[in-house]
Amino acid sequence: MTAIGTTVRYVREKRGMTQKAAAEALGVSSVHLSNVERGVTTPSALLISRFAEVFGIDCYVLNYCTEDAGDVPDRVKQARRKLGEALRRQLG
Repeated sequence: MTAIGTTVRYVREKRGMTQKAAAEALGVSSVHLSNVERGVTTPSALLISRFAEVFGIDCYVLNYCTEDAGDVPDRVKQARRKLGEALRRQLG
């Protein structure tokens, strides 16, 4: 499974936000955001919802769509891939 932090960093960078600016907008310290992005800390449910508010995209869903689908039916893999592509297009 891909770490949510990698996806958070990807989205933040696509939005053109520095870590400091994103942390301020999220209401957390830049150290905490850095720890989340590096996979040191797991984000709380509240922080995951704040990602969606601040970044305008659900990082959790994007992470789900871009992780290895493993042993799931091909139709599910295709749906995940298509949704992931649409979310990436939304990011620009």
